Amino acid sequence: MNAVISAKNLSLTFQTNDGPVHALKDVSLDIEKGDFVSFIGPSGCGKTTFLRCMADLEQPTGGTITVNGVSAEDARMARAYGYVFQAAGLY
Repeated sequence: MNAVISAKNLSLTFQTNDGPVHALKDVSLDIEKGDFVSFIGPSGCGKTTFLRCMADLEQPTGGTITVNGVSAEDARMARAYGYVFQAAGLY
């Protein structure tokens, strides 16, 4: 069975004035169809950053992530999933 979400050695480093911030480092994860997954951890540990990479809102600096068997960008362009932001915004 192919994973719906597959991350292999996913990393994301933000460059700041105080130096690099390693938001994700070598994250590997496969989520199969029908799995129920929760990301639990303290503030700043990378939960939302991982979801933003999955939704193609952030670009990883290393590794790969696929959504429904294609790149996160291709999945976003095909509207192959939905995404709800943590904080609501009215436009």
